[in-house]
Amino acid sequence: MTEVPGDVLTRLCPEACHILIAAPYIKAAALSRVLADANADARIVCITRWDPYDIASGVSDIECRSIVIDRGGSFRLHPTLHAKFYRIDDVSLVGSANLTSAGMGWSEQSNVEILCRPEQHFDADRFQERLLRESREISDREQASWEQSVTSGVVEGSLASKTRPALSKWRPATRDPRHLEMAYEARKDNIASLDEQRAAESDLTRLLVPEGLTTEEMRKWVAVWLLAAPFTSSVIQLSDLDLVASAKALADQYGLEITEARRDMETVQNWLAFLAPGTLPRCR
Repeated sequence: MTEVPGDVLTRLCPEACHILIAAPYIKAAALSRVLADANADARIVCITRWDPYDIASGVSDIECRSIVIDRGGSFRLHPTLHAKFYRIDDVSLVGSANLTSAGMGWSEQSNVEILCRPEQHFDADRFQERLLRESREISDREQASWEQSVTSGVVEGSLASKTRPALSKWRPATRDPRHLEMAYEARKDNIASLDEQRAAESDLTRLLVPEGLTTEEMRKWVAVWLLAAPFTSSVIQLSDLDLVASAKALADQYGLEITEARRDMETVQNWLAFLAPGTLPRCR
């Protein structure tokens, strides 16, 4: 009988010195099972994609970070990750299997999945380098922001809509996140600039903020989608660089003018400082 994907991983991990796991969906039980017999000295890197709805609906577990960190490993987020890539020392495996019980073949109604060694033309080293370059570590403070937002009931309460904000090209428009609250609470006339009024309304629309939230709930909704946005992830990654270098890197990555990139970077930093304090490396 052919080994299921999970059994392949658990067979390889006990003697491994390096374990890299990259999958959009990772469940705590499956991750714990894979790492249960792993070498205590193994260097573990786990890369995943956290989406507020995915966590709220249970297809990914926020507890996975603690499992990896407790073993001295590195837990990273990649906002556009879709690949399923596992590397155990020099053995690379690619396929369709997320690190969930259904994906690993460990549930009664498991998925039909593939996890196999790639052909020779696949450059595992280069792919791993790209994953590490484009993903980022998250701090305890950022994890707390995710937990507070996703487990507050705000996201779960809106799951029925089956609609999520389109974040791939979104960058905050209003410079001051407090303007969002004014616009949301029908107090936009308190915003002095007409451009800022329009910007705040645009952000509320783009983020699909549900009606009827309290101010605190609205902040949690906006915070968690802000953290999930690819542009925010890039800003956090580049925050250790000086202002000129980080603005240039963002301009090159997103096809922006330097002044626009700098403005948008500072705007995201303003939002993070207000809505998710402690998530920028300089503020940790």
